[in-house]
Amino acid sequence: MSSDGLDINTEATIVIRPGSLSQIILEPQSVSTSPSEQLSFSVLAIDEFGNPLTNIVTTFKADISACQIDAFGRFTAGAGAGAYDNAVVVEATDGSMLTNAAAHVRIDLRPLKQLLLLPETATVQADGEVTFTASALDGWGDAVDDAIIGFDRASDAGRIDPKGHFVAAVLAGVVRGAVKVVASSSDASIAAASDVNVTHGAIDHVLIEPSATELRATKTSASPRGPLMHSTTGSRAPE
Repeated sequence: MSSDGLDINTEATIVIRPGSLSQIILEPQSVSTSPSEQLSFSVLAIDEFGNPLTNIVTTFKADISACQIDAFGRFTAGAGAGAYDNAVVVEATDGSMLTNAAAHVRIDLRPLKQLLLLPETATVQADGEVTFTASALDGWGDAVDDAIIGFDRASDAGRIDPKGHFVAAVLAGVVRGAVKVVASSSDASIAAASDVNVTHGAIDHVLIEPSATELRATKTSASPRGPLMHSTTGSRAPE
């Protein structure tokens, strides 16, 4: 109270402004997803005291082997399975300070969907060799790493080892489904087969029968109408 009996009140408005950009928080910080799946990232910018900041300019960047991301943080996973460190990076600035944050991405394989056996048809000479390859793939064409692949022969066209090395038999001909392969994973099993065309080998020798002959001379006689005629008879040489 003042000396003249009046009450005097004074008020002041205090504005606490946030400090400069100190840190950005990217959410989620790690992603586990499937090929082509989509999600959104968000960014929180704060000063050194944890106060949120506005008017921050952000820029998203992505490892193109792992994913794609647009200017708004909308993310699309790539087709290649694997773990990608710092696959998504965001940079932020308030005009004077620049900082960044990153997120890890893991893309998991989808279930075994197809088995590719090559060649689909093999042409090989009798007793010749050819190597078959088999690939276990998911629905996106990516390799299924945990698949177990086993080769087998489904006929007498030849023999094959566990690595797909095939040796043809000596009998020529086309054998359908001669080579068989089975791929098995934790959730599926798929089989495939290839035809084998066994052709004749190169000519080694020629056999002529009979191997020898003997010619025997006979007597001649005069002909009133023409020259003397000479005839022979052939007989097979004794064996």
